[in-house]
Amino acid sequence: MEIPSRAETGDTAALLRLTDRLYRVDSLDDVFGAALDAITELLGCERASILLFDDLGVMRFVAWRKLSDAYRQKVDGHTPWKPGERDVAPIFVSDIATTAEPDWLKQTLSNEGITGLGFVPLMAKGEVVGKFMTYFPEVHEFTSHERELAVAIARQVGFSLERYRADSARTATERRLRESEDRFRRMSEDAPIMIWISDSAGHCLHLNQMLRTFWGVTELEGFDWASTIHPDDQQAIGAAMAEAIRTRSSARVKGRYCRHDGVYRILETVARPNYADDGRFDGMIGVNVDVTEREEADQHKQLLINELNHRVKNTLAVVQSVARQSFKGDASIDAKVKSFEGRLSALAQTHNLLAAESWQSASLEEVVRQSVNGDADVRIRIAGPRVQLEPKQAVTTAMALHELYTNAVKHGALRSTDGTIDFTWQTTDEPGQWLTMRWQETCREPIQKPTRRGFGSTMIEKALGAEFNAEVEMNYLPEGLVCTVVARKPASLETR
Repeated sequence: MEIPSRAETGDTAALLRLTDRLYRVDSLDDVFGAALDAITELLGCERASILLFDDLGVMRFVAWRKLSDAYRQKVDGHTPWKPGERDVAPIFVSDIATTAEPDWLKQTLSNEGITGLGFVPLMAKGEVVGKFMTYFPEVHEFTSHERELAVAIARQVGFSLERYRADSARTATERRLRESEDRFRRMSEDAPIMIWISDSAGHCLHLNQMLRTFWGVTELEGFDWASTIHPDDQQAIGAAMAEAIRTRSSARVKGRYCRHDGVYRILETVARPNYADDGRFDGMIGVNVDVTEREEADQHKQLLINELNHRVKNTLAVVQSVARQSFKGDASIDAKVKSFEGRLSALAQTHNLLAAESWQSASLEEVVRQSVNGDADVRIRIAGPRVQLEPKQAVTTAMALHELYTNAVKHGALRSTDGTIDFTWQTTDEPGQWLTMRWQETCREPIQKPTRRGFGSTMIEKALGAEFNAEVEMNYLPEGLVCTVVARKPASLETR
């Protein structure tokens, strides 16, 4: 067995001291100081330096021994490597005067009293991040042992830089996270809305003041928010939130929760996934809004609408009954009574459609389908984009379509088995024209143009024209009636 020399034993001890010092450093200055001590001791030089790439990729002096300001300023940024290079090797120069380096660099080194020098790369995560330099006043042939020592020092310093940067990044991330959490808590604490945070298992991590007051909670430990849900709502709310946590997706739920005084209130919850900076799923974050008064107001409004609907239906039924009784047994006007009843029926159907939408609006397509007595998609083809009509527009359109349909059955295309009708509509952004509706009949048997204007024609032209601010054109062609309505009332239409 070969016995190490005293010099080799001393070098090993110096490397161990470097390792120990680097393990216990608290700052980059400590790292640099330990490295310079090891370089000068192990490589036997009086002068040395450490340089690192800055954020712009320029090599800058960060620590040095016995180098003048003039020298450092002159060679600042000079390096044989680029940031992030891999697989680079140290460069050892025994005599700078014998190299092909530019004359200005040789002269600068000579003025500083440097002849031999070494460039040793500092690596972190396999990439060059800087270098350390060792300088000699005379020609210096670097031995293989010195080269090994230089690489060993660089490796130790590189490891320390990598660990320090990782620790600094982690510390900065933790600090930013704490600051972010502190800002959120300060912001949410006095917010006029209930805000909460849960972990990945659904347990409460944070309740703001408004929500703590609602539940009467002072300590979160042991508090189970699910226990405050009304028994009839627990299954639906629990399943929705469990699914949101499982799929890491947003959720919107509504239910009754018991307030601290025992009164149930309706809360609408909107929750979304909460992720850490590293992408880890941390649970959910959400808000609760007390919508009790809104829900009660909606229920009261619906009750009023239902009562109104009931009264209107009764009124229509009474009017229909009065008409039947008033003209009972009078055959001369029996047809007119039936026509009147048909118009009442069309009005009632549209009323039902609007009632289902709380008298907000009605779909033009649904109005058409209810107005053609089941012939939609059979003998009457309908097509057009989605258009929402205001209540008065829906009623007027239904009455007009009833007249067109009744006329087609009696005198137009539908009096023949092979007759068809196309009812189409389209929207446009052109000035002065937003909705165009077209009723077009097609029949093999010639259609006779009416010799007089009846109530239906007058109602179609006047009512549609007034309600839609429209131009209504009635063309009686041999193959059937073509009715075109060009509406000019954009404020009354919602198109999608």
